[in-house]
Amino acid sequence: MKARDLHKGLDKGGTFRPQLTSLVDIMVILLFFLIQSFSVEGNLVTPSTDLELPLSDASKSPQPYCNLHITQTQVLVDDEVIVTNQKIASSEDFMIPELFKMMKAQAVKNKDSLSKGKLIIQADKEIPFAIVKKVMFTCSKAGFDDFKVLVVQEE
Repeated sequence: MKARDLHKGLDKGGTFRPQLTSLVDIMVILLFFLIQSFSVEGNLVTPSTDLELPLSDASKSPQPYCNLHITQTQVLVDDEVIVTNQKIASSEDFMIPELFKMMKAQAVKNKDSLSKGKLIIQADKEIPFAIVKKVMFTCSKAGFDDFKVLVVQEE
């Protein structure tokens, strides 16, 4: 390196002035990297307050589908109470008429959307599987054949 090249960044007072162009380039590259790696993904589903969801290690995010909640006392579709768990448990039949009617209406409402036939089920982890099975059976008969079960991801 020649002596005149060393004096390029110095102004007349002898202080060093950094080249702004290269600093701006570095900052722009860092900005693009951070923007690209930053993910803004909000909750697509809000769990009910009286549910304790099971844990999972799955990393795929849920899509906006029709929501069904099975709390410790009742079954809700889009926050509307449909039937109690006691009534479901006491019935010998797998079909739940009240739920079937509601889910059939939901299937008709969603028939032209991307969520056609897709359902997110939020069930408390203490709910007996017999109730969950009856709910899934009824929903499948109403036209929902793609179930996603909402869980809490393990840390």
